[in-house]
Amino acid sequence: MGWKYTLTELAEAVGAAAPGVEATFDGVSIDSRTLHPGQVFFALSGENFDGNRFVADALAKGAVAAVAQAAGERCIVVDDPLKALQNFAAHHRRRHPIPVFALTGSCGKTSVKDLTAAVLGSRMHVVKTLGNFNNDIGCPLSLLRIDGDTEMAVIEMGANHMGEIAALCKIARPNESAITLVAPAHLEGFGSIENVAKAKGEIVEGLEAGGTFYVNTNDAWCVRLGEAFEGNKVYFGSRGDVVLEDCTFDADGEMRLRISPIGELRLPLHSRAHANNVLLAVAVGLRHGITEFEAPLREACLRTTRFKVFELGSLTVIDDTYNANPASVAAALETLASRPGNGGRIAALGDMLELGDAGPGLHAGLGELAGQLGIGSVYTYGPLSRHTVDAARAGGVRDARAFDEHKAIAEAIRAEATPGDTLLVKGSRGMKMETVIEELRKLI
Repeated sequence: MGWKYTLTELAEAVGAAAPGVEATFDGVSIDSRTLHPGQVFFALSGENFDGNRFVADALAKGAVAAVAQAAGERCIVVDDPLKALQNFAAHHRRRHPIPVFALTGSCGKTSVKDLTAAVLGSRMHVVKTLGNFNNDIGCPLSLLRIDGDTEMAVIEMGANHMGEIAALCKIARPNESAITLVAPAHLEGFGSIENVAKAKGEIVEGLEAGGTFYVNTNDAWCVRLGEAFEGNKVYFGSRGDVVLEDCTFDADGEMRLRISPIGELRLPLHSRAHANNVLLAVAVGLRHGITEFEAPLREACLRTTRFKVFELGSLTVIDDTYNANPASVAAALETLASRPGNGGRIAALGDMLELGDAGPGLHAGLGELAGQLGIGSVYTYGPLSRHTVDAARAGGVRDARAFDEHKAIAEAIRAEATPGDTLLVKGSRGMKMETVIEELRKLI
């Protein structure tokens, strides 16, 4: 169905003077390279780019107008184009009073967003955050995808500083929200796990009147935040309204879950940590009258680019290279250790970033865990992960080594791995640990 606004309406929404011409537009763009005729260009700027430089290019490519800091033909002039984008998205949200489900958490946000949107999408027209575009730019752009056909939106919210989620909630005005879990992540910005919990809790405080909070009963911080919330609550986890009664893996490596009150599900998931993501998606679906879960959940699992398991020569590879923090790496190591088969277990780990002063200790803790789980080999990339190596050696890991290049890790894996071994590759996005897999493909 789409939507249309006039430039005068846009100017009023962002608190600016109307341009000298009147016209309608049907979309927004922040990138002149991908702009479509009929859209308005928002000239965002950052540390390494100045959107104002591309206004002329955007107009030449068919932009109806530009929202920019500099005056010019068909320009709506503002002090801050990003703030203008957010104000316009907030205005658009007010014009579409549909339910919005917002979620955050230290791990699993994108997975839960995709699973939940798939479940809801089996019965209604759903708009969701694209990819993990969950920041102060991505959130307003996601909300601007809502149109007259949309019946519900699933919006992911990320943050690395206090107040970010609160600001996003003022734009999105969620009716429902959830926190996947609270764990040490972005400690460089938050300073402590207590502050992480406080920041995630902003998504509860940001609920509209009469809103609903989905409480993860497996996470003490989430339970605490739920106890402080006086609105509607749905509990999921080890107890509550949606409960995981059993979780096993069949001969094909697929996860079998028995969930109260819906019964059994069989899904192409490989880590027990993902079970709670499924529970949350089921909890949201049940609240909105969904009765069939396996088909939409299976489809969403098969489409994901996260936590892929595949064969590379005689090696089974767990590709979990998208990102990392202590909780997600611990879960991945536990998955590696519990994989079926008698082959060896190899972990190729990159640094976990943005952990501040806690970084060395948290990296060492993962080395200790690798020893406790019986991981045979730990190969690392990055200065912080040298603490992982030292702790792994002390914890009894047979082969623990630090490397300065991705290629060198791949060569070590090629030299040491034997048929039937399983390899986990994981690290923060900035460590580009997928390069290890790319280099390994060249060797096998």
